[in-house]
Amino acid sequence: MSNRERPIAGPGTIIGSSVFLTGVLKDAGDISIHGTVEGEITSERVLIIGETAEVKGPISGQIVTVAGTVRGSIDAGQKLEILPSGKVYGSISCRELTIRSGAVFVGKSTMPVEESPESP
Repeated sequence: MSNRERPIAGPGTIIGSSVFLTGVLKDAGDISIHGTVEGEITSERVLIIGETAEVKGPISGQIVTVAGTVRGSIDAGQKLEILPSGKVYGSISCRELTIRSGAVFVGKSTMPVEESPESP
């Protein structure tokens, strides 16, 4: 059984609101950020940027929710949601995008085009 096939036990990674982290953060499970991170964040599942979070650097995950501030690119494999308190300054790439009323997004958005089998 490979690492990707094993079920993930436990809560994943949680960065508290009083934490300041510099560097690269990667987790096969969920990641929840409530503090300050300068560097790359990668989750193979859900990535939550909480209301008190400030992130400077590229982030990626399958499902990304932003309630805090992100300065850098976001790559969401499936879905990106920017909540009313969320602020994103940078390019984003996702299949499904939701920007709630009150949210701030300054940057460029790219959504991959899935071609149907009937396309020439």
